[in-house]
Amino acid sequence: MEKEKDKYLLSSVNNALRVLDLLNEKPDLGIAEISKEIGIGRAAVFRILYTLKKNEYVEKNNHSKYKLSIKFAKYGNEVISKIDIVSITKPYLRQLTQKYNETTHMAVLSQDFKNTIFLYKEVSNSTIQMAGNIGVKLPAYNTATGKMLLSGLSEEQLEYCIKNIQLSRYTKNTITDKKEFLKELEKIREKGYSSDLEESEVGLTCFAAPIKNSFGKTVAAISFSGPSFRMVKNKNKLIEAIKGTAFEISKKNGYDI
Repeated sequence: MEKEKDKYLLSSVNNALRVLDLLNEKPDLGIAEISKEIGIGRAAVFRILYTLKKNEYVEKNNHSKYKLSIKFAKYGNEVISKIDIVSITKPYLRQLTQKYNETTHMAVLSQDFKNTIFLYKEVSNSTIQMAGNIGVKLPAYNTATGKMLLSGLSEEQLEYCIKNIQLSRYTKNTITDKKEFLKELEKIREKGYSSDLEESEVGLTCFAAPIKNSFGKTVAAISFSGPSFRMVKNKNKLIEAIKGTAFEISKKNGYDI
């Protein structure tokens, strides 16, 4: 039965995919290293890499080492935006808003990593609310969901993002120094949550946590947002709630520690 399936396998495509899988696990490999790892000849590896580079799927550095290109990040974000993760998230956010009377959001990153795109919102009775209506794009660097999502990028993706992003000042709390911003993202990875402490809007504070997929990659983020005086007062329980809920959604999305 297995042999019958194999007759439909196109070996050249299969080998190209194996090269891509390898570079995803071990970036910065040369032709000889790839040949040894996957067990095909160097000439075949060269042709595969040449074709992939020609189509901008891999990049080669000055030491003739190869890695995946940013093109995969764009594809990844496109796929993420089409996954019906909203249907999974919706009942959880509704429960959070009903319990804590604070507005909740679910968001993903735009393809260029510059913006947060809000895909769902549960509105509280608060008079102060974040302007994150469904479909709205806001700068990623000064929102809690955006910072959470940026903290989940790979090293290559983040390098691309920082190189192309402009950190404009919205309030006195907005982080506008790129080195300081990278330190902020590192803290977020360690803590498992992010904050917008009046960085995008005076009087507004937000806390966010990551939604992960079966590979452990951050694919979306959920957040609480509300007036700063109340959010700061209830900080610990809101952070605990948003982190716990994000973990439950992640498990529904296939994530397993």
